[in-house]
Amino acid sequence: MGNFVEKLRRDSLPMGLFIGFVCPAILFGILYGIVVIVQQQTGALNIEKMIQKLILLSVIPNVLLLRYYLVKLKYDLTGRGILLVTFVIAMLFAVLEIAL
Repeated sequence: MGNFVEKLRRDSLPMGLFIGFVCPAILFGILYGIVVIVQQQTGALNIEKMIQKLILLSVIPNVLLLRYYLVKLKYDLTGRGILLVTFVIAMLFAVLEIAL
């Protein structure tokens, strides 16, 4: 476990891209699972409209990680990777908002 933590504490753009993608994906999966369970129990939710909101909420870990890597650790390359993925997720949200 210690070796994995040491790999996460590296200043590199690919590591930032990896961290910036995995954390929101995990949170999105958890939130989506909760929405599906609630929809099955009550039938009151429209899952298609909730996906856009879940995408936007899944960016929250990136904001916290971005601050940690840029301010506390001073890892600029990792922070840039996280920021790049955050912008891509924001653009995805905007495209889905316009399209749907």
